[in-house]
Amino acid sequence: MPRDEALDAMRQVVAQACMQTRDLITPILESAEGVKADMVTRGWSAANAEAVAAAYVQAMLKSSLGGGT
Repeated sequence: MPRDEALDAMRQVVAQACMQTRDLITPILESAEGVKADMVTRGWSAANAEAVAAAYVQAMLKSSLGGGT
């Protein structure tokens, strides 16, 4: 039984980490989609807009995780 309790505790920790990660990433991804849509509206190609949005996501994640700018 102690192993089952330990496994349940680990599952709870993983679930909590996933929820925290979602809370961190969701606004960044939504913002990147807005950047991409704005660029396409202004005449940028979808491929270039996607590349810029991907770089934006990477930079924001690095910054939010304490990696600097």
